[in-house]
Amino acid sequence: MGSSERSPEEVQALADEIRMNGYVLLDNMLPDVFVQSMLQAFDPLLQAKRDADPPNRGVNRFQMHLPFVPPFADPILYANPLVLAIVENLFGKDSILTYFASDTPFPGSDYQKVHLDCRLPFPEGPFGMPPYSVVLNTPLVDFTEENGPLEIWPGGTHMIAEPRDLERMAAKMKSVRLLPKTGSILLRDARMWHRGTPSNGARSRPNIALVYSRGWFRFESHSHRIKIPRKTYESFPESLRPMFRYCAILNEDNTISDVP
Repeated sequence: MGSSERSPEEVQALADEIRMNGYVLLDNMLPDVFVQSMLQAFDPLLQAKRDADPPNRGVNRFQMHLPFVPPFADPILYANPLVLAIVENLFGKDSILTYFASDTPFPGSDYQKVHLDCRLPFPEGPFGMPPYSVVLNTPLVDFTEENGPLEIWPGGTHMIAEPRDLERMAAKMKSVRLLPKTGSILLRDARMWHRGTPSNGARSRPNIALVYSRGWFRFESHSHRIKIPRKTYESFPESLRPMFRYCAILNEDNTISDVP
């Protein structure tokens, strides 16, 4: 499904859902064969990380950066026409891709703390600014009530300053547990309050995450930088290269260079 299948008015409406509610859920965006290929490649990578490292996002929950190689690095995901049309509507023509990773709870995981996914440029202000960073999530297995779905606080939390006691405030407000199916894409304002919930499912619940931002906004840590194989970068059309200008080039000898 691409932007050519959506009128400018429909793209505007989808972008406005993010502006007003903090998120939009797009169903049937990715072919099942593509999702299954990602899952088959993902499970061994995550198991190797689990064997080597302790959980890094709470009990039995792992954040893992992904290699920018197939099957994960596919234009149908990182340069999806409808997604890019929505991002352009939100940000204008200058956007960057700054994050390519995953979040996965295993059975026995617990609640995360309620949190935002990015810093606030003006935390002292009572209100937020227009969207400047949007997270793309796509599940590799169906989300269910049992396997640790994402809980969000939509309808305005992305437009207010971060309170000192997020947990106390969130407990007084209505939340939603999202249950997206494989093939769907969730786009959410990175400031919208959210948390992972406990998983009691039969297996892990992997969730891919990309972050698109306005050209002036970047994560503080270089550890977030996407490392793109040089041949892959050189294969990008000229129109796409500016989106990756703050990523890193992975050379054939495994050294890292800045994007030209």
